[in-house]
Amino acid sequence: MNKVLMVVLDGFGNSNSEEGNALKKANMDTYNEILDEYPHVFIGATGEEIGLPDDVGAECEIGHATMGAGKPIKQSITILNEVLGSTLIEKNEKMIDIVEKLKNTGGRLHLIGLASDGMVHSDITYMKNFVSHLKNMGVKNLYFHALADGKDVEAKSCSKYMDDLLYTFETVGLGKLATICGRKYAMDKDNNWNRVKKYTDMLINGTGISVKNYKNALKACYERDLNDDVIPPIILESNGVIKEDDIVIWLNYRIDTGREILSALGDITFKTYNVGVPNNVEVYSVLENSYVNIDYLIEANEEVYPIGKYLSDLGLKQARICEDVKFEEAIVSFDGGKVKLKGCDLYRVASLNIAGVKKDLSMSLDDELKELKKALEKDYNFILMSIANPDVLGYLGDIDIAVEGLKYVDNALREICEMADDNFYKVIITSDHGNIEDFNSSLRLLRTNNLVPFIIRDKKVTLKHKGNLTQIAPTVLKYMDIAIPKEMQNTSVLIDED
Repeated sequence: MNKVLMVVLDGFGNSNSEEGNALKKANMDTYNEILDEYPHVFIGATGEEIGLPDDVGAECEIGHATMGAGKPIKQSITILNEVLGSTLIEKNEKMIDIVEKLKNTGGRLHLIGLASDGMVHSDITYMKNFVSHLKNMGVKNLYFHALADGKDVEAKSCSKYMDDLLYTFETVGLGKLATICGRKYAMDKDNNWNRVKKYTDMLINGTGISVKNYKNALKACYERDLNDDVIPPIILESNGVIKEDDIVIWLNYRIDTGREILSALGDITFKTYNVGVPNNVEVYSVLENSYVNIDYLIEANEEVYPIGKYLSDLGLKQARICEDVKFEEAIVSFDGGKVKLKGCDLYRVASLNIAGVKKDLSMSLDDELKELKKALEKDYNFILMSIANPDVLGYLGDIDIAVEGLKYVDNALREICEMADDNFYKVIITSDHGNIEDFNSSLRLLRTNNLVPFIIRDKKVTLKHKGNLTQIAPTVLKYMDIAIPKEMQNTSVLIDED
């Protein structure tokens, strides 16, 4: 059995373009040598073949989940557009119960969501469609708490999404825009509870800047050079605070950026600070959040048996290496939502904040390499190492910084391969989605639709000429000489056996 070290370069796509391509400008000698010397194929990380809408690229969470599942997964955005965008939601038993409770108690319904079409955490399309179905179901009082984006969409574009929401409310005849706040506050995932508290104080106590015209408020923020993601709490409807008997639905689907706010609002065991949620308030998320003990509306209903769980059930030893900033998105997603698998050791290293990254473009690579050295010496059967650097460097939006940062990644690849060879591991190098290879667009969406590499450092292997992320798990199993489970058997492998 081959022992495998799979290295995922987050946000590392392939493009032949020279213009705006940090990978080309970085002249990554090690990476290019590996491409020249070993079997490789560039595979798809976008669209229907991996369970996304056509022409929508994966991001970290979706990419890792698809790699681990070994089959197309109907992604959260697709599920929500299907259910909330049709009469299916009107037949949803939990939603029917919610509407009935509101009728009996006189409570109001509050929707909270990232109002943009960035499609990383949410999609404004299903939010707007949901409003019309709520009207059909008899909801009378609806307050929308909009989270401003500015990261997954164009900076300082909040106004157009608010206009879109207001047009929907007016057309449908239901809904008021109650508050606007930057995603930094409600979607924190790094235990910055002071931010979360500012958001819950606005929702429950009405603490914030009260305005009548949101356009003027946004203009004032932009004049202070505040992007949408850091817009402070803005209150448009003073009666839109959460009151006794109200019901709250969280509309975002990403679990990592919903964990803290949902814990604060809906988990009765939450003790970090006194939130002050009124009596008889119920909180739901649209999809299950495995981190939070609250109810949810829609079942994913996907039969998935991730490679990590399969290897664990076979009694094989595994390890995961990742820095904290990407742990949930990468490792937990790859393992099907499981934070820890039996027989799988976690090697987590601390992440730098953005200011720290700009000072040290190697980020946490040195620490990850130290952890890898420890892991390789423990003779695991399968190791997954997810390297966040390319994606984070792409997020900074400066191609010169990205080029310099990629040089550290290239040096790390050389060390990784040398350590793996010394410990008799075969190295597979791949990526979850593109990003850093395209700085051409003024609108940096932090993902591209470009193909991504899949490389096996084994000259005895021949790979097919095309494929996609779903084929990675069964290919790894085939290469390790392990039987492929029935859940993946409809997915072909990337190894050419002819």
